[in-house]
Amino acid sequence: MSSLVQITTAIIAKLKADAALTSQLTTYALSPAVFTHVPQKLGAYPYVVLFDIGIDGADNDANLGFDGALNIHSWSDNRDMLVIGNIQKAIYDALHHAELTMTGYNLVELHQEFTTILRDPDGITLHGVQRFRIILQTN
Repeated sequence: MSSLVQITTAIIAKLKADAALTSQLTTYALSPAVFTHVPQKLGAYPYVVLFDIGIDGADNDANLGFDGALNIHSWSDNRDMLVIGNIQKAIYDALHHAELTMTGYNLVELHQEFTTILRDPDGITLHGVQRFRIILQTN
């Protein structure tokens, strides 16, 4: 399985297992609303989308390695910035310097680099963006 698929699978599992985050999200198909794409019939906020993942090679003499960044987008139709802020805090707590289990890879580092909250042009929807740096090596 590719490093990109392994990272995505591990991050989604970690976020869906985090009670502090999932208690703030809507559900879809009886599961917390954490996606790699938004289902067309979701119809409810708030939810989280893992998207914009870029991975570069970062090999050393002994192992194949990967260095990359991933963006996590939070969405809410509540005009209160605290809703998105609390979701972002839960994501940070779940992922910043977290341990992830991935077949064939060892996680070297995972940390948040950037966070922001934006208001969509509709004046209602808030959009949070967090960028995490990830470094891993094959085992």
